Amino acid sequence: MKKSNAEDDLAYVRAIAEEGRNVPLVGGSSFVVWGSIIGTTALIQFFMSLGVLPGVNMLVLWSVAFVLGWIVGSFVGSRNKNAPGASSIGNRIVGAAWSACGIFISLYWLSLVSAFFLHQGDSAPVGFLFATMFPVAFGIYGIAFFVTSIAANQSWYRWVSIGSWIISVILILTLMSDAMMLLAGLGTYAVVLAPGIVMLKNQPSDIV
Repeated sequence: MKKSNAEDDLAYVRAIAEEGRNVPLVGGSSFVVWGSIIGTTALIQFFMSLGVLPGVNMLVLWSVAFVLGWIVGSFVGSRNKNAPGASSIGNRIVGAAWSACGIFISLYWLSLVSAFFLHQGDSAPVGFLFATMFPVAFGIYGIAFFVTSIAANQSWYRWVSIGSWIISVILILTLMSDAMMLLAGLGTYAVVLAPGIVMLKNQPSDIV
């Protein structure tokens, strides 16, 4: 380990001890990036369905959102890896859990896109399958936040987990409706963007 990294990690441990906190997580910026992009894209789709915004192809809209998220998220994530405390077991567990979630959700999206092109012109309910994207995503968020609550020893993440599952259920009940995208957008702000902001604020102040 390089001397500078060792000094950063020592500062991280000292900050935890001095400020009396549970394990601070260092990936808040990634949550802010993804929460902002996905939540805003969902709201754009909602307002397009109302005619407030000009319509664009949904496949193009969401493809751009995912590509932008991965590009910006990868850049931010590379910086998080060098943050003090990033090598702690708690941060490593949380990082692995959320990376797995991101990979699965991206694969799910690519599978839906593939199904769209493979089943054009037949009676397959591809539009219905696309509508399951957000209920599935919020279910995955809930699992990841449950792991986060244990790894970080912070119980408030468990409430975010429960909130994610509740939103997932409501989204299933409102499947294919215009209101679904409004709930998806606001829900993403609530359980991805907002926790990310809190995580950023909870990082030890002397090493941020």
